[in-house]
Parts: sequence; C-alpha cells; structure tokens
Amino acid sequence: MADSAAQSRYERLTAEQMDEQRIQNVAYQYLCRLEEAKRWMEACLGEELPAPTELEEALRNGVVLAKLGHRFAPTAVPLKKIYDPDQQRYQAVGLQFRHTDNINHWRNAMTTLGLPAIFHPETTDVYDKKNMPRAVYCIHALSLYLYRRGVAPQIHDLYGKVKFTEEEINNMKLELDKYGIQMPAFNKIGGILANELSVDEAAVHAAVIAINEAVDRGHVGVTAEALRNPNAVLSDLQEALMGVYQEMLRQAKRGKAERAASRCGGPEEKDIYEEYLTQREIQDNINIVNVRSAVEQVDEALDSADELSLLSALQLPCLALRGLRTDNGPWYLDQLSADRQQKALDQGSVDPLEPDELQESVTFANQEAQSARNMQAAVQCVNASLRRSDPRHTVSCLMTSDLQLPEVFPFAATLYHRELQLLQRQTAQGELQQEELFVAVEMLSAVALINQAMEAGNLQQFSSSLVSPSAGLTDVDNSLLDRYFENLVGVRQQVGRDLLTWNQLQEGINSVNNSAQDEHQQILAVSLINEALIRGDAQKLLSALLLPSSGLEEVLPANTCRYHTLLTRARLHKAQVSRDSGAELWLADIQEAVRRANQQSQKALKLCLSVAAVNQAVKENRVKQTLRVLSLPEVALQGVISHCAAEYQQELNALIRDKTHRGDNRSTWVRVQLEDGSFYFFHLTRLEGSWEKPPNFIHNSLFLDQQEIQEVVSSVSGSYSRSVLWKSSEALITRLQAVSRGFVIRQKLEARRRYLHKNTPAAVIIQSQWRRFVQQKMYRRRLQFLYMNWRSVVKIQSFVKMWSARRKYRARLSFFRRNVRAVIKIQAFFRANRARDQYRMLVHSDTPPLSVVRKFVHLLDLGDGDIREEAELLRQREEVVRSIRFNRQLEADLDLMDLKIGLLVRNRATLQEVVSHCKKLTKKNKEQLSDMMDVERSKGLKALSRERRERLEAYQHLFYLLQTQPLYLAQLIFLMPQSRSTSFMEMLVFSLFNYGSDRREAFLLLQLFTEALQYEIRLKVEQPQDVVTGNPTVIKMLVNFYRHARSQNVLREALGPALQDVLLDRTLSIRTDPVDVYKTWINQTETQTGHKSSLPYEVSPQDALSHPEVQRRIDIAIINLKNLTDRVLKAITSNLHKLPYGLRYTAKVLRDALKTKFPEASEDELYKIVGNLVYYRYMNPAVVAPDGFDVVDRSAGSALQPEQRHILGSIARMLQHAAANKHFHGDGYHVRTLNQYISQTHAKFRKFLVCVCDVPEPEDRFSMDEYSELLIVNKPVIYISVSELLNTHKLLLEHQEVLCPDPSDPLRLLLKDLGSVPTLQELIGDSSAADPGSESSLIHSSKMEVSLTLTNKFDIFNDCEDKPDARGLLLSTKQLIIDVIRTQPGDSLSDVLRASTSHDQEVCHDWLMQRRARQDARTPEKMKRNQSLIADGNLSLEEKKRKILRSLRRLEALGVLKPPHTQNQILQMIAKDIRHQRLRRQRRGAELVKLRQTLSSLQTKSSFHSEQVDFYRHYITSCLDNLTNSKATNKKAAESKGKKKLPALSYSAARLQEKGVLLEIQDLPSAQFKNVVFDIVPAAEKGTFNVKARFLGVEMEEFLLKYQDLLQLQYEGVAVMKMFDKAKVNVNLLIFLLNKKFFKK
Repeated sequence: MADSAAQSRYERLTAEQMDEQRIQNVAYQYLCRLEEAKRWMEACLGEELPAPTELEEALRNGVVLAKLGHRFAPTAVPLKKIYDPDQQRYQAVGLQFRHTDNINHWRNAMTTLGLPAIFHPETTDVYDKKNMPRAVYCIHALSLYLYRRGVAPQIHDLYGKVKFTEEEINNMKLELDKYGIQMPAFNKIGGILANELSVDEAAVHAAVIAINEAVDRGHVGVTAEALRNPNAVLSDLQEALMGVYQEMLRQAKRGKAERAASRCGGPEEKDIYEEYLTQREIQDNINIVNVRSAVEQVDEALDSADELSLLSALQLPCLALRGLRTDNGPWYLDQLSADRQQKALDQGSVDPLEPDELQESVTFANQEAQSARNMQAAVQCVNASLRRSDPRHTVSCLMTSDLQLPEVFPFAATLYHRELQLLQRQTAQGELQQEELFVAVEMLSAVALINQAMEAGNLQQFSSSLVSPSAGLTDVDNSLLDRYFENLVGVRQQVGRDLLTWNQLQEGINSVNNSAQDEHQQILAVSLINEALIRGDAQKLLSALLLPSSGLEEVLPANTCRYHTLLTRARLHKAQVSRDSGAELWLADIQEAVRRANQQSQKALKLCLSVAAVNQAVKENRVKQTLRVLSLPEVALQGVISHCAAEYQQELNALIRDKTHRGDNRSTWVRVQLEDGSFYFFHLTRLEGSWEKPPNFIHNSLFLDQQEIQEVVSSVSGSYSRSVLWKSSEALITRLQAVSRGFVIRQKLEARRRYLHKNTPAAVIIQSQWRRFVQQKMYRRRLQFLYMNWRSVVKIQSFVKMWSARRKYRARLSFFRRNVRAVIKIQAFFRANRARDQYRMLVHSDTPPLSVVRKFVHLLDLGDGDIREEAELLRQREEVVRSIRFNRQLEADLDLMDLKIGLLVRNRATLQEVVSHCKKLTKKNKEQLSDMMDVERSKGLKALSRERRERLEAYQHLFYLLQTQPLYLAQLIFLMPQSRSTSFMEMLVFSLFNYGSDRREAFLLLQLFTEALQYEIRLKVEQPQDVVTGNPTVIKMLVNFYRHARSQNVLREALGPALQDVLLDRTLSIRTDPVDVYKTWINQTETQTGHKSSLPYEVSPQDALSHPEVQRRIDIAIINLKNLTDRVLKAITSNLHKLPYGLRYTAKVLRDALKTKFPEASEDELYKIVGNLVYYRYMNPAVVAPDGFDVVDRSAGSALQPEQRHILGSIARMLQHAAANKHFHGDGYHVRTLNQYISQTHAKFRKFLVCVCDVPEPEDRFSMDEYSELLIVNKPVIYISVSELLNTHKLLLEHQEVLCPDPSDPLRLLLKDLGSVPTLQELIGDSSAADPGSESSLIHSSKMEVSLTLTNKFDIFNDCEDKPDARGLLLSTKQLIIDVIRTQPGDSLSDVLRASTSHDQEVCHDWLMQRRARQDARTPEKMKRNQSLIADGNLSLEEKKRKILRSLRRLEALGVLKPPHTQNQILQMIAKDIRHQRLRRQRRGAELVKLRQTLSSLQTKSSFHSEQVDFYRHYITSCLDNLTNSKATNKKAAESKGKKKLPALSYSAARLQEKGVLLEIQDLPSAQFKNVVFDIVPAAEKGTFNVKARFLGVEMEEFLLKYQDLLQLQYEGVAVMKMFDKAKVNVNLLIFLLNKKFFKK
C-alpha cells in the first residue's frame, strides 16, 4: 500500500504539466527576486515599499529609483531634481512623461558609481514596462556591487523562504508571458560583475585581498606594506599606529567571518566579501584608530593644560573639526576641560571626549569667544556715545543684544545718558565696564519703570517696580507703598517733564519714612505708657509721659502717682468693657486721664487749703469765721445750718481738745481722703500738697480732716433736725419701738424651729461618715499587707502568665515548622491574590474601598525623573511661547517694512506723473498738484492707502477666522436652503480651503465637515434614521469632495480590477427570477432544436420552479452572484487602507455623534447608518455605473450592455442589502438562500465598517497641534473672485444674529470692522471698470480673482490672572485626604475623619511631610506646588481633618460633589488619578517630543523672518540712497567734484506760502512771513532733513523731518502737519518739494 502511495506521488508528469510547473517555478523565483529587491531598497531608503506583486508598477515613475540614486550618489542626483518626490501628481493623474527624468537620473547615478553598463536597463524597459525583469536584475547587480565596496547592506536570498498565493503566482506568470523574454540569470551576477570590472577596480580588488591575507598572517610589517599599497586607495595612514591597525583589522575580520558562518547556505552561494573586509570597511577601521589616537592627544593636552598642544591636536585631519580658530585657544582649553570634568561626574569615568563632543565644545567655545569680542566692542561704543550729547544714540547702543543688558526703555533716553555720563566721569580710567553697565542699566531701567508707572497712575506697577531688587532703593516699606506713590507723584509734578532720578526717588522714600517714623514713635510712646502701667512702674510711666513724641502737655512730676492711678483705672475699665484682658489705652485715653489728674490735683489742693482754714478758725474760736469757712464750696460740706454755728464751734473745739488730750505730735503733714478713696498729702506750713506719701510721714494728730468735720456737722445738724422732729412725732416713735421688739422675738423662734428640722439629716451623715472610716481602715490594712509582699505577688503572676503564653506559642510554632513550605505558599498566594484583587478593584470598580486606595496612593508621588521631565516640559513650553511671540514681532516688522517699501515705490511712480507739471506750478493748479500727490488717487482693494489696506486686512482676518473656526461655516451650511447648498459649496468652501491641497487645508476642511455634521445631528436629527432619509447637505458635500476632488483614483484602484473582470466575462448568468429563467430556457431549447416547445410559455413562479432544469439554472445563477459579490466585497475590504482618511474619520464622527445623542440606539443600527454613508453614498454609484465614475477603462463610443448593467446592478443590490442587513421578500428556496448569504455577508461588512471607523485623530494624522498655525513660514493664500467675496460678506451679515449673537464674538467684531457690503465699483476701483453702466463689464469685473493672504487678528496667548476656583479647592482637598489616609487607619473616610489622632500617627505624618518638604526643596522654582498646598502640609492631622470637612462642604455647595455620598465621590476621584498616572507620564513624553519638534520649526521660521527683515532693511536703505544720489548725478561735474558738503535749500515763509507748502504760522501775521527763512539741510542719515527756522537772521528752532514719516502721513490721509508746533504745512506739496529738489532724476 505504501508502494502504491509512493507510485502515485512520483507519477510521471506529462510534457504540458512539466512545462506548466517550470513556468510557475520561474514566476515564483521572479517573485522572490522582487521581494529581495524590495527589502534591500527599504533598508537603504528607510521607507516602506509596496508588495512584490505591486512593486513593478511602483517603479515605473522612477521616484524610488531616483531616491536610490540620491542615496549613493547625491551629487549626481540632487534631491531637488527628483520629479514628483511625494508621488502626489502620480497618484492624481498617473504617469507623465517627466517621470522618465527620474529613471535617467538613476541610470546616471549607476554610471557615476561605476556599475558596468551591461547591467543598465533602458528607460523604456521601466517606464513602458517593456522589460521590468531587467530593471530588477540591475537592482540585484547594484546591491552586490555596492556591498563589495562596503557602502550598502547585503541583499539576502529569499528563495524558498517566502510564500505567495497561487493567485499571485498565476498573475505573475501572465505578466511574464506578456514580456515574452528570457529571465535574466540572477545567480551569475557575481561572475559577470568580476569580469566587467575595470583595470583600476581590479587593482583595488587585488590590493584589498592582499590586505586581508596579510591581516590573517599577523605580521605587522607585512600588513603595513599591504596598507601602503597605492592601489588600495587608503588615506590617513600613520606609521606609528601600524600595530594598532593590525589588531583592529584582525578583530573586524574575525567578527565578519563568524557572522558569515552563522548564516546558512552552501559554499557555492558564498561571496568572498562575506568573510573578507571590503575597502570601505578597512578605511573605516583605520579612521577609528586615527580618531582614538587624536582623542587621546587632546586628552593629554588637557591634562597638561598646554594651549599650543591642544590646538595642534584639534587641528588633526581625522577629527574633522569645523570652525577652529587659533586665536580662540584659551576658550577651547577652558571649555574642553569643563566638559571633560562634567562627563567624568556624569558617567563616573575618566574617558576622553568623543569627536562629536569635541565638535560641540569647539562650537560653543567659538560662540563664547565671539560673544566676548562683540560685548567688548559694544561697551566701547557705549562709552564713546556717553562722551557725546546724543541720548538717542546712547539708548540704541545700550539696546545692542551683545551687551546682554536688562531691558532698556527708549522713553528714558535722557535719564540713561545723564546718569551713565556721571558714572563714567567718576571712574578712574574714564571707561565703564560691562559689569558696571549691567548694574547701572538695571537700576536705571527700574527707575524708568517707576516713572512710567507714576505717569500712568498705575499703583500696582509702581509697587512692583519700587520693591524690585534691581531698583536698589533702600528702606522701602511695603506697607507705605500708597504714601510713596502720592509723595513721588507730587514731586514729579513739581519737577515737570523730566524723569525723577534715583536720588530723588530715595529722598521721597526717606521723607515718607520719616513721617511714618514720627507716627511710629508716638505709637511707641503709647506702648511704653501701657507697658509701665502693666508693670506698675510710676517712674517709667512719668518718663514715657514726658516723651516729646507722646504729644502730652502739662505733665507735672508731682502728679505722677495720680497719673498712674487714673491710667490704671482707665485700663481696667477698658478691659472690662471690651472683655479683653490685654486691652491697652489709646492716646486719647491717656490724654483724658492726664487732664483729669491735673484737675483733681488742683481740686484736692483747694480742699486741703479750705480744711486747713476751718482748723485755723476753730482754733481761733471765731464762730462767724468758722461758719463762713464751713460754707465754702471747696470744703464740700453738706447740711451746714447757720443756726448751729455755735454748736459747730463747740463740737469742733471739743474734738480738738480731745485730740490734744491724746497727744500732739506737732507734725506738719496731713492726709486727706478724697471721694474716690484716694489720699492726698498736704504740708501745713508750706501749704503744698502731694499724691505720694512723704518719707517718714506722720499725720498731724490735731488736724481735723474733711470727714471728721462732716461728721461733726452732720451730727450737730442731725441733732438739731431730730430734736425738731421728735417734738412733732413722739407717739409714732413709741409704736415703732413696740413693733420692732415683736419682730425680734418672732425671728428667734423661727430660727430655733429650722435648726430642729435640720438635725435629722445631720445625724444620718455622721453615721455614714463613721462607717466609711471603718471600711477605709480595713482596706488600708489589706493594701499595706500586699505592698509589703509585692515582689512575691508580681513573681507569681508573671510565672503563671509566662507558662500559659509559652505553651500556646510552642504549640503554634511547632505546627508552623512542620508546615513551613505550605505556610510560605499560602502567604505568597494570599499576598499576590489580595494585591491582584485590590488592583483589579482599583481599576475596574466605580467605588473602590478606602483600604484599596490607601494601598496604591503612593503611586501618586512624583519621583526625580518625573520632576526632571516636568521641568523640561515647562522649559520647552516657555521657549515655544517666547519663540512664537518673537516670530509675531518679526512678522509685524515685516508688514511695516513692506508698507514702507510700497510707499517708496508708489511715491516714485507718482513723481513721474508730476514731473511734467512741476514747471507750470501756479496758484491755479496748486490744488490739482496736491490731488495728484494724494494717495486716494489709487483705487482698488489692494490700493496703497490706509482705508483700502484696512479693508483688505479685515477680509483677510475674516476668511482666516472662517477657515480656522469651522462652527461658523457649519452653521451657515445648516441655515442655507438645500437649493443653494451646492452653489455655496462651490463658491466658498472649496475655494476657501483650496480643495484641501495640502495637509493644513485638508485638516481644516475635515474639521468643517465633522463640525457641520455634528451640528446638523444636534439640531435636526430626531431619530438615527433621519440621517439616511434626510439627505443632509454636509454628507453630499463630503461625498462629492472625496469622490471627485482628490480621491477619484481610489475607487478606480480599489474596485477597478474586480469590476473589469466582471464586465469581461459575458457568459455569466445571475438571473434568479424563476419565470425569467424558465422563459430563457424555453427560448434556448426552441433555438437549438428548431421545434416549438411543448411547455407553456406563461407560467407562475411555482410552476417554473417545478422543473429541475430551472432549479439547476437558478442554483448556478445564485452561485455566480455570490462569487461576483464576494469578489467585489473582497476588493472593498482588502483596500481599506486606500479609502480617503477624511471619509473614514467622518464615518467615525457620525457614529459617535449618533451614539451621544441616542444612547439607547444599538450598535447594529448605528453601523447601518455608517454603511449607508461609506457604501451606499460613496461606493454604490461607482459599482452601478463604473463608466460614469471612470472606474473601468472604456474606449470612445463604447457603452455597457444591458446585461452588464443588470449584473452590476444585482451585485450592487446584494452589497446594499448586506450592508443594511436587509432581506429579500419571498418564500422560495432561492430567496432563503440569498437571505442566508446576506446575513453572512453582513457580518463581514460589519467588521469592515468597524475597521473603517478605527482611525487616528486628525491632529495625529496631519501632525497638527496648537502651535501648527504659528509654524507656517508662508502664510496661507486663497484665490477668490470678487463676486464670491461680496456674496460671502452678504451671507454673513444676513445671518450674523444666529452665527454670532454675542457682541464680543470675533466674527461680529470683524463684520463690524468691515461695515456694510461694498459695491462692486468700490471694491475693484473706478479705474477697473471701463463702463460702469455696462452689464458685461460688471460681469467680467465680478469674475476677477483676488488673492488674500490670510492672517489672524486675535492673539492666541492672552494673559489672564489666575483666580482661585473649584479646581484648586478640589486639588487641595484631595491632597489633604491623601495625607490623612496614609497615616491614620479606618474603614471609611468618615471613620478616619471622626477618629482621634495618636502620638505615633502624628510622628508618622510629620515624617511624611518632612520627606515631601525635602523633595520640594529639590524641585525647580517654577514647578513648586502652590503656596496654599505647602501651607496645608504644615498643618497637623487634626487640623487637616477639620479642613477636609470644611472643604467637602464647600465643594458640595459649588456643585463639584453631589450629596449625600460626597466622601465616596472624592475617593473615586483619587482612585481615578492613580489609574491615570501612567497615562499622564506617557502623554508627557509625547508632548515633550512634539514641543521639541515645534521649537525646531519655530527656530527655522525665526531664521527665515530674520533674513527677510535684514533684506527689507537693506532694500529700504538702498532705495533712499538711490533717491538721494540720483539728484547728484544730474548736477554738473565741476560743481560736485571734490565737494563733500551736503546741498541745502533756503526758502522764505512767503515763498513757501506762494508754493502752497506753508499754510500759516501761529501768532504771526502774513506780512511778517518775508522775515522768516526756513533752511532745509539733508542730515547724515538717509531720508532725513534738518529744517532750521530764522527770524530776522536770528536762529530760532530746529526740526528733524523724516521722509518716511511724511509718506506715512500721506498713506494715513493726513493732509496738514505741524512743524515747530506753530507752522502748518501741506504734506503732499512738501513731499513734492523734497522730491523735486533732492530726489528727482
């Protein structure tokens, strides 16, 4: 049985079968050669090429071949000579004859390289595809030739290693049959190449072989001799390094041999250079050795710090260093030493610098040296300017970038010049150095900013400038900034227009400080008074009160004690009122207390004198005198009755006698008590008083004080009054006494009764106290016994506890030891499982628990690498913004220079018109001449006048806004009726976006389509099916654009081959209608037999299906229909990558927009609508009518047959039903079969549509970002007709209320700038329309195109103040929660916030905060966290928890968190931050790469603009030079020869008035004009004139007149200007006068 199997396997083939197998083998070999060539070219070019089956077609345009020639022979094939390098034209219109240039460039490159001509193909072999195998054969030969020379990789043999489908092999077989040529012998390329080598190349080959053999021998001398062979063409050989060459080449050859041995293949397939070194490899190894030696010489020179040795080493040819200069030796030595030291620190090694590092160091050192030289020259220029009296020139010198000075402000030119001039004179050598200039300019710039802020009244800018360290102002108090501002503004008004100097600023600050110091001294005095009161120090209080700064008057030392008393009382009273124990007295309180103390002192003294007078009168026993003295108001006695004078005298004498009997101490001091309880001491002899107690004070024992006198007076007066009263009320007194006695007795009885009631509880308490005493005694006795034996008690307890714990521990430990492996596995399993579950819960759970968040919260910490990347990102962003602003300034300068150039050119043209009238200037035609010089004579949109230019710029801004903000056009498309949509698209959209000609316009056009689609879905679509039935305008637009505009060949490439095969096969029958098939069968039978069929002709479908032949034919038709549909479907799905990206992305947007608006819609329903867009609207018309969409090739006059259209219609209908998953109606078995096939095909279509929507975002596809608009070197230009311009303007004005309802909307602002729609004549100018009334002329003018250079009016960088908002509060709250949950346990956030904090938790929290503080210290300044976050970190745990609760309530009030689960929501946000941390790092890396690319593009753009600015500046200067020099050329040689003095003009005011140049002179009558002479003298600067005025021969003033300023005034429409602030002149006629006298040829 095995023999039979073998026999069947090796059955002899027929000749036809063998021939067929041979042809297929040849086709497979050729496909392998194509794959080999493809992979080799991809390795050389670094770009992807088409598949082998498509490679021949891709090579026909020669682009890939020309790029290959440029790769190896760049001089023979420059990149700019390659036609259509990006193949856009080839993809749009196919092959063109100019593509043959690319093939010829490739052939020239092969000739330059020296490839033998026997391998070269002809141009027609490639372009006309006459002999493509020869071209592939040439590529193989070129690869081997270049590989042997060591300049290209080796081509690999892939025969038998790659697989191709049978269809691909058959197709290639058919292609080879078309060529009708014999296949080249690819395996004989090596021999042919060796035979075709020239003599020189053969000599090189022999020399290289000799070197390889000498290296194998290992003798240095032999190798050296072989290397010196001139035929080897080796350069830079050094005799001292021959031994190193030998070793290096030996290692390289051995490595190459090992790599060759590792590759499979027989020995007959090997090339000699697979193991031998090529000439290029030998030269490369020699260069490596030479470079190493040179690098070591440089390193030795750096070690010895020898400048000459270093220069000689750097000049070695092998290093090939660029830009070396021998005079920069010191900079080279310093820079290279520093770089080597830095490399040693970074890498931890002492390796020498590499050549590229040497080149970087040399370049940087050259820059440093040049910067130093430029700086020195600039410093010398500044010093020279300071010696003159030209502040403007000084400022221009200071603004030189080489000086590296701070910002210089031109408005303060006089200040800079005057102050720097003084500083220069103070220096010993009379020269300022750069360091001195830097410090001085920095200070003066700060002074200028301060003056500017004062002039503008900007307090904020004034404050920031005043406290700036660069100002150098001392004693600046931040709390006095308002007072500084007011004071300095007043000084500035006194000075006048001059700026305040630094000394004046400092004097003003000192003045304010002195005023504040006086106030401070007064406050200090008040504080000293309060401090003395607190301490109770009367002397210190008196010293404080006597201070001049206190402002107190009439402070008497004698009243010190009283001051202290009253002030102390006032302070205590104030503390009680304010409920503040630390309350202090204010200055008003102190002044009031001092005043009261003085008044009380005077009152007390008067009282003492009066009382002393009473004592004296009593002693003299003069009754009347005593009564008179007692009645004095100073004594302040009450109840003095004149009838009792004698009794007063008697009682007072008795009191004195009584005191005399007790003893007389004869003291001269007495003490008087006042109403407030204070004492006043009075000397009876000196009649002086004091509040302080005198030393050794003894009160006079005989002296009656005021109280004693009052008691005597009251007693005597009371006795007198009672005697009178008793006499009138004796009975009443008796009853009162009786009632009082009864009350006393009742009170005693009630007190006894209460005592008895209280006796019972007292007894109970006494008993309880006794029992307590007994129990305490017993307890203390027991406690004393235990204390006496406490050691034994503790030992017994410890032994029992130890025995129990040890027993349990040993049992548990024994169990663990017996199962230690299982324990480890269980622990590892549980740890891993728990960590895995927790991380899964963190990632997938919407509400992860607090324990999971706590476990992974450390992932939010930033490492050192994150900090470095963030710092780099911040720096790159700042650099990008700085570059963008710099480019904006350059663009503004370019626009201004362009305007100046236009003014110069226009003025020159106007001159030529005026020249003919200059000699006829009279009073009658002055106005005509002025009109001729007027700018308004130039008409048209681009006329050189301010009004026209502003209108042009407004239109440019408008169309730029419409281009970059798609919402406006999207709304406009939606608002317009569908009858005008197509015309609107043709009028505006495609013109505005230049038919998507480049990636920017394509990106913006796609943005418009997607925005319009989303807008229509939001406002118009009520259900998803409305997109299919409503036929939105935007879908028609985008389908027409991507089918006709740029993607016409996509349908041809994708569907063309499949549909062509369908049309070529005319034998197919796909009719599935039973009745039609039955009739066709009857007709064929009758035709073939010639007899009429016996079957009826008209039957029903059921009767037709009853015939087996009909069923068979229907089955064949269904199979054919399925096969054809599958073929077209495969063509569609396999060419997914060829579909236009815009169409695919629009399909994605359509799906997402519908999903957003209709979340309940199913995926199947959404993809049906996507299929309607992609297939039905875009592809289906091309399938139904391929000839109408140029999908298939049709000859002229030919048309598709009805049967062919029926087949195509059936296929299209099947695909349409499959895309929508729509079944056919009917119950027949053929209908069921088709419906089953439709369901199967729909699954494929669904997968295809999913892939269609899987596309990247447009920003990634077109490489566009926020900076892309700012990187455009050439501004976008659109071409639009005048009628389209006007219609667009009109449409926007009609719909502006809908498009831009906000008054601050940019579109409304631009429309406001444009105003109403201008007429056609206004827009194109009067001169452009020959006959305004002619309709044909207007139509012709309306079709005239204008080009608009689009620019943006609104800056994308707007400075805004950072205001605290909910985001900052949310960030602070999350940080606080993270700090708390990391140090305090708890199952929920509420438990954590309610729990108390332990000491250990506070310590752990403090440690974490200290670690964060150390990390913050290492963080760059600009990346440091917000100060509020840093302040939050300094809070304790309890304070943080309280702040978290407050913040959660605030977030809930702001609507950030939704009650009642606010704590769970904040934890969900933290978990989301943890999950997104890795994505943030990835995005940060991608943003860094993008920013670097953006910065590189910005630098390129800056260089371009800088070159343009320099060119324009040079051009303007040249124009002015030419205008000035042209006048000199017309003068006689004798007059101009040897004269260097510039010509001058002198005109009287009367003469200038006659010419119309001078209009009037203020305050000067016309009769005096003859006495005024104006001298016009050209200045040293081109285009400027000095105008000097003289009155009666006396020089009055001088005015600097600039020619370009006159042109600017003329451009702005200013007809009259002032000179000397008095003389009014006609601008146009003054320009004419200057042109005539100075600039006319």
